[in-house]
Amino acid sequence: MKKKPVKVRLIEKNGNSYQIQFPNLKIPVTVDENLYNKMLHSTEYEFSNGNAKVKERPYSA
Repeated sequence: MKKKPVKVRLIEKNGNSYQIQFPNLKIPVTVDENLYNKMLHSTEYEFSNGNAKVKERPYSA
């Protein structure tokens, strides 16, 4: 029997961290860029299109 992928949604990108909303959680989960990319290319997760906010950290010298 085949598992259905978990439908998740990208809420916000803040620098190198991503906030992802899972269907049965009230608060989003924060993951780093490496884990986000693994999830994005995995068959276990299905990302829905959403209006994600992108916040880039200012660079300091």
